Amino acid sequence: MSLSKSEKQSSHLKPDHSNYVTREELREFDLNNQLAKLALPLAQAWRDNHPDAQPGSESDLDECVLAVAIEMAVAGEAVGGPMGALIAAGGGVAAASVACRRVL
Repeated sequence: MSLSKSEKQSSHLKPDHSNYVTREELREFDLNNQLAKLALPLAQAWRDNHPDAQPGSESDLDECVLAVAIEMAVAGEAVGGPMGALIAAGGGVAAASVACRRVL
C-alpha cells in the first residue's frame, strides 16, 4: 500500500516546538500561582486594616501593592531558593498586584 500525496507531505513536516511548554516554564507558572496564593492573605489583611479603601481607587491599589510586595520581599529573603529568587526577580510585585486587585 502506498502513501497518498498528502500523507507523504505531512510525514516530512517537522514538529513545531514553539507551542510546547517546557518544564521550566511550567515550574515558573506553578511558582507564580503559589506566590499569588501567598499574597492573597496579605492583601486581605491590608484591606481589613484600611476599611475606607475604595475598589476603583488607583492610589489605594498602589498602596496595597506596595505594602504586600514589601512583605513578599521580606519573606523571599527569608525563604531563599527558587521561590526567593522568583520574588526577587519581580514575582512578588506581580503576585501583590494580582492579590490586591482581587480584594479591592
